[in-house]
Amino acid sequence: ITRRKFAFLPVTGTDGGYAGKISALRLASLLQDVGELGRKRDVPILLHRLIAAVEGNAPEEQVPDRFTGRLWLPGLTETPTDHEGPILCVLPNASGPMIAEALQRHVSILILCSTAQLDASALAALGESGVPVVTTLRNALEVAVQCCLAIPVREFTEREHPTFKPSDLVRDVQREIRKSNEGGFIVVDDESRVRGVVTRLSFLTQWRFRVALVDHNEISQSVDGIEEANVEEIIDHHRLGHRGTDLPITFINRVVGCTCTIIAELFRFSGQEPPREIAGLMLSAILSDTVILQSPTTTALDRQIADWLAALAGVEIASYGAKMFAAGCAAEGMDPRKIIQQDLKVYEESGWKLTVSQMETVGFDVFKQMHSALASELDRAREEAGCHLGCLMVTDITSSSSLLLCAGEERLIQAVTYPKVGDNLFEMAGVLSRKKQMMPYLADLLRHVPR
Repeated sequence: ITRRKFAFLPVTGTDGGYAGKISALRLASLLQDVGELGRKRDVPILLHRLIAAVEGNAPEEQVPDRFTGRLWLPGLTETPTDHEGPILCVLPNASGPMIAEALQRHVSILILCSTAQLDASALAALGESGVPVVTTLRNALEVAVQCCLAIPVREFTEREHPTFKPSDLVRDVQREIRKSNEGGFIVVDDESRVRGVVTRLSFLTQWRFRVALVDHNEISQSVDGIEEANVEEIIDHHRLGHRGTDLPITFINRVVGCTCTIIAELFRFSGQEPPREIAGLMLSAILSDTVILQSPTTTALDRQIADWLAALAGVEIASYGAKMFAAGCAAEGMDPRKIIQQDLKVYEESGWKLTVSQMETVGFDVFKQMHSALASELDRAREEAGCHLGCLMVTDITSSSSLLLCAGEERLIQAVTYPKVGDNLFEMAGVLSRKKQMMPYLADLLRHVPR
């Protein structure tokens, strides 16, 4: 603590797990502990550490590694009464009367200070008593301080204080720290391993993550804590809904079917070819977003880039896309909650908040079997997001049409103008795109429903 100029340190157990912390404030009380320790009957002292610290001499076979009992320093602490349990006595010198008094008190261990060796009479008296003796050239005050420092750190460990996880958000940590007067806190992982420390000073430096938003620009769709970061770049193909920025940023927004079309074009502009695996991933994204280039959002640039990526990946677009959708549309046996959450986005329109999820299928048979479970999970997801309306767009890639499942406020559901084919379920013939067809429709619908 002195060397690092730190106010506290974490303490770990023998297994490496977090046990608490020790603070400079607590250690400062050591100056008062000599008197306090003299009144306690169960002071723990690691004798081998103490003897090493004072460069003492003692017969190893007589002195135990650990002592627990009363600490007696004549002149500094209270004189113990008879039979108070184990006593560690620190004498300022090896005078005969003082040794005699110590033996009368039935001390368990005797430390003689400012002494190189004992005379024959003292040796004889101590030998008959059987009391282990430690001699040291250090004075009694130095030994008293070292007695305090030889107490195990567990005796000073503070355990009742908050800790934080590496994954905790900065804003949440700041809020908790404001509730406490402590100067610092320990950061531990899920296995109770110490990962670092955080202090009030940590928040005086305005350090923020530098973030690029890809395939979205609305804060409601971004990661938790985005408001604490610096957004420095956006690459997207959706409508604009981003808040203002403090500084100029790079903002690329193109009317194309997939953001990966933009990214792949950046590769081409820079004269680079992505590796085969990356080309395959970007092609997969384009085929997914455009439903194998069938969606109304598909542009000539999407087709051109898809051909280029397919050549680099060594695949044929139609057959690869069919296999990809067959694998991705296998919803049977999937957790309904996962289906709702895997592509869920939150929007705000005309004072209304809504969630919109999309799942792609081959036919509607599996969806009809899961209708009830999906409806329940859709409503739960809507409530968790604090939204008025929840929508699930179920798209059949074989018929190029969709079903719309809704949950939430009844007057919003009643405002839907598509043919109703079930409980809160509507048929949307020819609708494939959430971005270009679904969201413009919902935005217009919500504008005409008064709050």
